[in-house]
Amino acid sequence: MPLLQARSLTKRFGGVTALDGLDLSIEAGDVVGVMGPNGAGKSTLLKTLLGEIRPDSGDVLLDGKSVLGWPTYKVARAGVALANQVPRPFMRLSVEQNVHVGSLARGERLRDVDVLELCGLADKSKRPAGSLGLLDLKRLEMARALSLHPRVLFLDEVGAGLVAHEIEQMIDIVKKVHAEGVALLVVEHVETVIRELATRVIVIDWGKVIAVGTPDEVAADPQVRTIYLGEAASGVRTEERHRKESVEAPLLELCGVSARYGKAVALEDITLRVQPGEVVSVLGANGAGKTTMTRVITGLLPAACGEVRMSGEVVNALPPHRRLTRGVACCHEGRKIFGELSVQENLLLGGYTLEKSSRSSRADELCDMFPILAQRRTQSAGTMSGGQQQLLAMARALMSNPRLLILDEASLGLSPVAVESVYDAIASIRDAGLSVLLIEQNAHRSLSIADHAYVLDRGRVTFEGPAHDLDDAERLSEAYFGAAR
Repeated sequence: MPLLQARSLTKRFGGVTALDGLDLSIEAGDVVGVMGPNGAGKSTLLKTLLGEIRPDSGDVLLDGKSVLGWPTYKVARAGVALANQVPRPFMRLSVEQNVHVGSLARGERLRDVDVLELCGLADKSKRPAGSLGLLDLKRLEMARALSLHPRVLFLDEVGAGLVAHEIEQMIDIVKKVHAEGVALLVVEHVETVIRELATRVIVIDWGKVIAVGTPDEVAADPQVRTIYLGEAASGVRTEERHRKESVEAPLLELCGVSARYGKAVALEDITLRVQPGEVVSVLGANGAGKTTMTRVITGLLPAACGEVRMSGEVVNALPPHRRLTRGVACCHEGRKIFGELSVQENLLLGGYTLEKSSRSSRADELCDMFPILAQRRTQSAGTMSGGQQQLLAMARALMSNPRLLILDEASLGLSPVAVESVYDAIASIRDAGLSVLLIEQNAHRSLSIADHAYVLDRGRVTFEGPAHDLDDAERLSEAYFGAAR
């Protein structure tokens, strides 16, 4: 009998199916890895297993007994615990007090000292949690989960925000935890963590299990490679293009840029440039730092160090709306259109930097570029398909007449047909003389249109060069995942 089992879990949020008949089993002593791209359903799975979300159908069994409908504290007392991706301890309490608070949820006094020793925090037990660095906060998060003395421990992206030697230390701690007889479910984007810890890996996409096997087996699975790297565009190989030096200053330049969320390092010493008239692709798995880069460029997140330059001017001190006037526009991940407004109204809102008399004529130009929008100018944007909404988001960003358009995950969550329509639109934008910074997880499709490429891994650039240099399966895997397959 499995220790923990999920049977045919299905969960929908409106029209989105987050879990679709998903099955999962964890035996005593297992270390099961769970992988999948952004939006695959990993977080929904964890919350359902913990009792935070009730599925629309299916069941969750612990020791063969259904725990569906149990409150979360009862699931925790039964031996299921979670170490969160983002530690949220009581910052004013000491390390020891934080762990003790966690043990109280079990309803009994436990040996907190043993837990602190296991997690490498015994010598810091009296320190306030707020004085700890990220690695020690991650250790504390695990110690608080272990204070419940769980039989099954869920680890949600234990490597997120850590540098290489810190990840190695966390892996060592997790191995010690497993040696104590705790079964583990490891949800992770850092491939090294999965490879070092998991004996069995489950890959999910759109809420379904698409592959099960050892780390090597799932890494070689064609379907897994497709969801992480994307499919090649109709067999078309990337043209051999070389970056041309220009007398003009780059439209965008990052010089030694680093960024943090609290104590977590999201970008480290990034150098990148986009010149007039070129398409630059930034690739990387989910969690690599791509969206953080977008936020730094647009001013939504301040750079911890380094410079952001637009047309040669340092813009670090400029707020987002002022950066827009420097000729750089962004179409953010998730589209973020105004669903209750019409297509025309969405476009006009995107042109707020223009003179009022120019907005309608600019909207007309963009409807000529995107004919599907011309056909739906009076239609509510929320009633359009995902692909049409993405085209609207791109057109809205172009309303400001930028010289450079940043596209953050333009193909995310779209059907293959919709992806093709989006990339046809990107080609039209390029042909109109605009530069494009294409931030994508879909590697093959992105490279087919790019002149130059960068690959990010855990906030660092691991590859820079002509896009055609990555149009090779082995080289792309090496740059993308950090090791040749």
